[in-house]
Amino acid sequence: MNAGAKLHMNHPEIVAATTRHVGKMLRQSFGKGPEALDVFLDEVSIVITLKRFANPAEDALLARKDEKTFRYTRELLMKSLVPDLQTFFELELGLPHMSIFYDWNIDQASGVLVGLVQNDSQTKEVTQPYKGQEEVHAQIAALLGMVQRVPDVVRSWWVDPSTLLVFRKGLTILLEKELNEIGQADALKTAKRKLEKKLLWQEAKIGDALDRTLTELYIDWDFDRDDSVIVCRFK
Repeated sequence: MNAGAKLHMNHPEIVAATTRHVGKMLRQSFGKGPEALDVFLDEVSIVITLKRFANPAEDALLARKDEKTFRYTRELLMKSLVPDLQTFFELELGLPHMSIFYDWNIDQASGVLVGLVQNDSQTKEVTQPYKGQEEVHAQIAALLGMVQRVPDVVRSWWVDPSTLLVFRKGLTILLEKELNEIGQADALKTAKRKLEKKLLWQEAKIGDALDRTLTELYIDWDFDRDDSVIVCRFK
């Protein structure tokens, strides 16, 4: 599949192959895979949700409330797995080159992995208006604009009826770019993730705008490409 292709071909086969590969990859790397793994996809993205995902060593860290070490070890392992996941998508599934994002909900022992096509024109194509979209974008721009520049681009779309994917581009300030350049991306992510999630949970009314109940929230960045994804899960 060439770089301009989309992800709508062989949907069941992609879901089944991704479920097998990611489950095996996580079991081999973490010593224990998630108890539940679901795959959702659309024309430009693959969203993989993980439920009850923590090995005994991680459980011990969380019992001591050592979230810093938990995230540090997860980050090291995931960085080593990203090339494998990209190769799988491209060579095994024939999909376009993708950026990989990931985040964890520690309280629920859950997580999300996102593969997103790096072609900005394709993410624009898939963004169709939905009820409450303008309000969602306005809240994200206003709230998160208090701690960083307002993004040049905000797009969002439903990957499945329970999963809203928000894509942001052009949001990094000069200080953040410099921190990324000197190798402080992990610390930067930790600080931004904590602050942005706090604002979105406590101040934003995304669920009200969509007449849905927000149950899970995940955020990650690619500082080299100056973009970010927010994954909102609803019931």
